[in-house]
Amino acid sequence: MTMDQWAFFDAIKAGKVENVYLFHGPEGYIRRSALAALEKKVLMPGLESMNRTVMHAPSAQAVIENCETLPMMSDYRLIIVRDCALLSAGKAKDEAQDSQMLCDYLACVPETTCLVFECDAAIDKRKKLTKQLLALPGAVSFDTLDDAQLHRWIGQQLRPFGKKMDRATSDLLAFTSGRDLTLLSGELQKLAAYAQERDVITQVDVEEIATHTAECTIFAMVDALSAGKVREAFELLSVLLSSGEQRIGILAMITRHYRQMMHLSAMQQERTPQAQIAKALGIPPFALTRLAKQVGRRSYEALKGQVEACVQADYDIKRGAMREDAALDRLMLLLARGE
Repeated sequence: MTMDQWAFFDAIKAGKVENVYLFHGPEGYIRRSALAALEKKVLMPGLESMNRTVMHAPSAQAVIENCETLPMMSDYRLIIVRDCALLSAGKAKDEAQDSQMLCDYLACVPETTCLVFECDAAIDKRKKLTKQLLALPGAVSFDTLDDAQLHRWIGQQLRPFGKKMDRATSDLLAFTSGRDLTLLSGELQKLAAYAQERDVITQVDVEEIATHTAECTIFAMVDALSAGKVREAFELLSVLLSSGEQRIGILAMITRHYRQMMHLSAMQQERTPQAQIAKALGIPPFALTRLAKQVGRRSYEALKGQVEACVQADYDIKRGAMREDAALDRLMLLLARGE
């Protein structure tokens, strides 16, 4: 049965190491941290380079040969296999033969070898080798963190700096800068330095210096449009354009946002539970609260009309009836007037 990332770290801390691992799932930052923790556990300091082998898209025979090599002055040899076509969608070269070879070998991996299949891309759970690896105790799923887990992770990252932030601030940071842990790690270092002697990082700190994602800026743009603040909305458009976003992409984000508002309005009318709404829309609770404020008392029919205006702008661009800049400007003026 697949364990989650937290169970893996607990097992490593307890000294439990498996001979074969499958690391998969979308959370790359924690997956890399787990690999580093495993490496620290199994390899002798100073001898890492002699007992660690990283293989990209290897043949089954190459994997087996490396696994059979004895470690040098260490209890383990660490073999990391990446980009294994036998685990991902699509047909690999010599797939049936290589898959069978590795499946047969998994039970024979030497006690001196720690073999890790690390997958950046989604795994194909229908494939024979994937199924067999998932059935092993070393199968670890690195899933995207929910709000509570993200808050705990942020606290762990801030501890070495002697800083902390409350739940509302961590929610705001995730909303502002996104949920990519690699990027958030940099944002936390920046916020810790900005706080200087203060122990607590505040929401004001986040608002002042945290990097705003395009999605966060779109949220602010819709706030401005909803309030009829045309100048502010166009200033935010300039921010997006200067950051490298293209008008057609901005239009797509605006359309997606208004479509989410329309669906939220419909589900509110049906009295759908908040947790179910968040899951259906694919957004965390904090963002859902902000989205609900934007919907306000607007009717489903009004929001549907605004979505149709977004779709029409996209259609006008693609059929050559309007230039991108003119179509987007016109749409924003329509939305600001509530049309």
